[in-house]
Amino acid sequence: MAFIHPMVILLAILSGVYTGFLGWKRFRFRRGRGTASEFPWQKHIQWGKRFYILLWIGSFIGFGALFYLKGEIFTSGLHAYLAVLILLLFSIGVALGGKLSKGKGTNRLALSHLIINYSTFFFVLIQVILGVVFLTFFL
Repeated sequence: MAFIHPMVILLAILSGVYTGFLGWKRFRFRRGRGTASEFPWQKHIQWGKRFYILLWIGSFIGFGALFYLKGEIFTSGLHAYLAVLILLLFSIGVALGGKLSKGKGTNRLALSHLIINYSTFFFVLIQVILGVVFLTFFL
């Protein structure tokens, strides 16, 4: 069960990176370096939803594995606490994206959406390193 969690999270990360790549095309267009047709808006939304759902499923699997193995959720220390922070930040980013998809956003909101989601991937990188250490040395 502990190895299902990293597999689902890896799929989520790959989905998120692809979603970010698609979103980058929008950023380039808004800065005059691309055309509007280069931004596949619907595809960006679909992959963003996949990413977000996989992220939550993977997190629940991870928390469930910890609870099953250790009887508590936060026994992995920083790895678990960072997971909560990542879920919170991506939830904010998705909420902003939802507002944007309804046409109720501004360029400033789109930039906030981009900054929150892109910068959260820094925490994801730390999380992956902690997860590898956790699996290697503690399980």
